[in-house]
Amino acid sequence: MRPICWLHVSDIHLTMSDDWAQDVALHAMCEHISHQRGYETAPDFILMTGDVAFSGKNEEYARASRFFDALSDASGVPRNLIFCIPGNHDVDRDRQSLCFVGARTVLETQNHIDALLAPTEELATLLQRLEAFRQFQEAYFLDQDRLWTSDGLGYVSHLTIDEIHLAIVGLNSAWLAGGGKGDHGKLLIGEHQVIEAIRLLNAAADAPHVVLGMTHHPLHVLQEFDRVPALTRLESACQFLHCGHLHEPEARAAGLSGSGCLTLTAGASFETRHSANSYSVVRLDLHAATRTVTNVRFNPATGTFSNAEPTRYVMEIAPSGRCSVAELANALASFHAALAPWANYLAAVLLERKTELPILTNDGSAFGAFAVVAETENRLRDATIAFMAFRNVLRVLYGRADLVDILRRHGEAVARYGVALDDASLDDGELQARLGQLEADALALRGAESQPGASHTEALLLDLARSGDWTELRAHSERHVDSADRTIAMQAKGMLALALGKTGEHTDRVVAIGLYRELLECGNAEFTDAGILATLLHEEGLPDEAKVVLLVAIKRFSVDKSDYFAGIGQDIVGAGGDRAFRKQLEAAIAQRRQRA
Repeated sequence: MRPICWLHVSDIHLTMSDDWAQDVALHAMCEHISHQRGYETAPDFILMTGDVAFSGKNEEYARASRFFDALSDASGVPRNLIFCIPGNHDVDRDRQSLCFVGARTVLETQNHIDALLAPTEELATLLQRLEAFRQFQEAYFLDQDRLWTSDGLGYVSHLTIDEIHLAIVGLNSAWLAGGGKGDHGKLLIGEHQVIEAIRLLNAAADAPHVVLGMTHHPLHVLQEFDRVPALTRLESACQFLHCGHLHEPEARAAGLSGSGCLTLTAGASFETRHSANSYSVVRLDLHAATRTVTNVRFNPATGTFSNAEPTRYVMEIAPSGRCSVAELANALASFHAALAPWANYLAAVLLERKTELPILTNDGSAFGAFAVVAETENRLRDATIAFMAFRNVLRVLYGRADLVDILRRHGEAVARYGVALDDASLDDGELQARLGQLEADALALRGAESQPGASHTEALLLDLARSGDWTELRAHSERHVDSADRTIAMQAKGMLALALGKTGEHTDRVVAIGLYRELLECGNAEFTDAGILATLLHEEGLPDEAKVVLLVAIKRFSVDKSDYFAGIGQDIVGAGGDRAFRKQLEAAIAQRRQRA
């Protein structure tokens, strides 16, 4: 499974009045792209995020055809793999100006936008302003596979590269653009367009592993009532969101670990001949679980482009199918002898059913979450990172190929990790004992999976919790708190406590506090259970008990959870002004970090 590479180009502003200066800069860009093909991964496709033209005129798109011919020759990327969306400069502002002013005036809510994007004759009239761009798009990229949203604004394209199914989502953020800084805070994508595009994604017979979104405008320039739903839906659906417009490259990764949607704003590929024009190279390596972005800048003094230092971001993708601990453990044991003693534990870790991983230092061994291992200098650090990257391979290929075959082709790092664990455990009796206990725990998980209905019940409770349906969660949890399956019973107690804590009723919250205490006492609590218990105790007028819970939790759970507990503790301090507890809190966290 090789890395995938693409170019992100934006804002070339092609116009007949500045063709000599454009030729100088854009010819240098194509030369650099052609030169780099001999030294780095050749691009598989190109994303162009708008402002192809300067004023949306037909003659400018004739010039754009010549530029894209040169770009295709330089990169080796055929026309049908260059994906393009319009920007505000692709709008012909001389057309339908009164219609544009009227639309800006009346479109004040999502209901108004939904009515316009139905579609309607009014929308067709408004979109005449983008007619030259659309004609260019349809004629030049003639063989490109595009599934259009019902409003005709956005599209979805699918492609497969070395077993990885990608989807390109092109969205039109320029349909209500007037141009210039006056657009900021007045633009709309329309949740209708985003929902329609996501429906096309979900309707695909083979769900994409990686989704790449494209809009010309960064979402912060939209009207606020449109920005929030668009951002929420796109960051949930996409692993990448490419934008242009700002003329300066920027990057931001969503999520606490930075593994969520990566928003990439490209610089302008041509602003003037004397500007720091730029484009970006994006590289996705699922084996290494990384996304790498390299910005390439034009130096007006030398007339050449050069690469900046690449920036790396972690990467996780959603699984294409659900693998069981038993399936994966059997495959691991069959694949390599060194994996057999810990096969169930390692399978549970890869499937995120277990989170503890060994940390080997000169002072001995300890265990912590992957985030802690990755940030701690220890003998297993690099091997652990490579081992955990196999999760992405598993998510892509499970259900499409035999597990042992997947391991044979892509599991070298998994085998190396097994050998490293085997060697380390021979010299460390405590490590060997702890690994043995974790293997026994994973065997219990494996047994629970084999019981009819167990995995379905777990999934149902989790789905109800994610959706915030507290009434249904309470009802289903109550049915399973006395389950013969201990794993299901413990999960049901935690979910019941969560649902009861949300009702606002004093009697329910008292029961929830009791359930959370029971989970903590028997060693089956998640770190969030301790945090919610402390919050409930504080809200029920028991701050001293809440403080004790937090201090114990900081000692008990991994160091990467300390900030979570510190936040709850600061809320308690803020409400009561207990400076002594603040010092206790800081001391407990410092001591926990020192132990790690």
